[in-house]
Order: sequence, then C-alpha cells, then structure tokens
Amino acid sequence: MIIKSRPSVSDQILAGRLPTATVRQRQDESPIIALMHIGLIAGTPVHPKLAFSVDLLELFYHLRRRQSSIGVQGFVKAVCAFQQVRFSLSIPPND
Repeated sequence: MIIKSRPSVSDQILAGRLPTATVRQRQDESPIIALMHIGLIAGTPVHPKLAFSVDLLELFYHLRRRQSSIGVQGFVKAVCAFQQVRFSLSIPPND
C-alpha cells in the first residue's frame, strides 16, 4: 500500500495547481463518485466539467464561520489572484 501525503490547502492555492486533471473512472462508476474518491465535488450532477476541492470548500467554511462578512465572490477572487488566473463571472464553453 502506498500512502501519499496531501498538500495543505494553502500549498495547493499558492502552488497554482493545473486547472485540469485526469480522473480514472470504473466502467460501472458514476463520474461524481470517481471525483469524490480523489477529494473533489462535481460542479454539476450530470457530465461534470468542473469540480471543487473538498479541502478548499472546507477552508471557505471555516473562514465564513469566523468572519461571516466574507462572501463567495470575494473568496473566489482571492483564490484566482493566488493562482494568477483571471476572474470571470462565467465559465467559457469548453470546445
């Protein structure tokens, strides 16, 4: 058995991880379940093209519990700034 340590959320944000990932999915497995196995939550219930890190959502949860004035949009803008990605209110189509 190989156990790999997972980087912290701050390490993930500061490292500017690649925006794409290859997810192995068994033939009889839902894509949503395959994403959950690697710590991601699908952005849509059918044919997800976007997923959110459980660790990142947990970070936002703890921030909101301690400072309720922190909004989702501000949090996303800050994450985009750390990853040097342009913030956009919409997701462009993936052709």
